[in-house]
Amino acid sequence: MTAQKFREWIKSIDQNGDGRISWQELRDALRVLGMRCTRWKAWRALVNADLNHNNHIDGDLEVDELMKYAAKCWGITDA
Repeated sequence: MTAQKFREWIKSIDQNGDGRISWQELRDALRVLGMRCTRWKAWRALVNADLNHNNHIDGDLEVDELMKYAAKCWGITDA
């Protein structure tokens, strides 16, 4: 998955349209991708990417952090 496609994917998983990604939304999206242990993976990703500690992925910097985490730990992007 390219960095651009990853950004598009992130925007598409915002289920309630609030502009932020919760760990539950991320968990559900990871399940769709067929990943296992999605609750743990979503929580760890949130902890690593949530720079302002509001329990959501919001803003470009946090999306960038999530992209780095996904590249390192999930292998789903070439970010």
